Amino acid sequence: MFPKPMTLREIAERIGATVDGDASLEVSAVAALDEATAGDLSFALDKKHLGQLSQCKASAVIVSADAPAADGQPALLRVNDANAAMAKLLGFISQPEDVPPAGVNSSAIVTEDATVAPDAAIGPHVVIGPRATIAAGTILCAGVKIGADVTIGGQCMLAEGVVVRYGCRIGEHVRVGPNSVIGSDGYGYYFADGVHHKIPHAGNVVIEDHVELGACTCVDRAKWGSTRIGAGTKVDNLVQIAHNVQIGPGSLLVAQVGIAGSAKLGNFVVLGGGTGVRDNITLGDGVKVAAHAAVAQSVEAGEVLIGTPARPAANFMRENFALQKLPELLKRVKKLEAALRKMEPHQNNQEK
Repeated sequence: MFPKPMTLREIAERIGATVDGDASLEVSAVAALDEATAGDLSFALDKKHLGQLSQCKASAVIVSADAPAADGQPALLRVNDANAAMAKLLGFISQPEDVPPAGVNSSAIVTEDATVAPDAAIGPHVVIGPRATIAAGTILCAGVKIGADVTIGGQCMLAEGVVVRYGCRIGEHVRVGPNSVIGSDGYGYYFADGVHHKIPHAGNVVIEDHVELGACTCVDRAKWGSTRIGAGTKVDNLVQIAHNVQIGPGSLLVAQVGIAGSAKLGNFVVLGGGTGVRDNITLGDGVKVAAHAAVAQSVEAGEVLIGTPARPAANFMRENFALQKLPELLKRVKKLEAALRKMEPHQNNQEK
């Protein structure tokens, strides 16, 4: 719901739109095209949605500037980028986040040699370890634990229950979802004398500016050097990033991705939900991997992969098409085998 009803003219001014229709018309909520009713504002973000406009019951719809007009449609708000306009409007109508105010909550524990900016917000039961640094405007929600020698840049937001272990570094404008862990030991053991022995992890984690991590995501510290997440990368919930992984800027990792140790992802790599990436391989810039694929070999820049094991999308499609023909091929093979069996007595008589 909007804080109060708004005219299409007011919305157009906020999102940079032009109005096709009655600009004085009021709307009070946002809804999907197939659920919207009178008084709602909706969005048509692609050609599929545009095809639904004639059946839409919304009072108005945000569309791209070149969307065709047609009789019987709702009023249209035309914008250059419908996705950007939607994000801008949702940002305006969203309720403020439930975060602590600036200052240090009385229940927080901050060691004497930690450095906390005066306008940082330190919530209830936060613990900040020795020599840690929290820069201006950063928010640590309830129950966050910051280890020794951690550095967190300005304007970050760490949600409830986040743990950042010793020596890790976080840049500016970073967001971390609830109960995520940054800097836990990686999974490393060696086998000797009949038992598994833990390998110490002496490195850290470096998270660059404008990175976002979802809830319950784990980024393991390096054996040596740094596990690194490049600037602008966005990571979904329930993602595992192992020791010494290197992720380039602008990458997208969807829920339940798992990246094994020392794998390297280039710039703007996209991994669909549930994708697994083997250790010690490299994915080049712009690689895209479909959901639930398993990447077992290094991949050249720009490739699109599908399947388990992951292979180029064109190969996967050909193989899948061939698999669909297998039942008919089996019937044909059985018929050929039967025909050959009938021919065998005749051939034997001729040989005699």
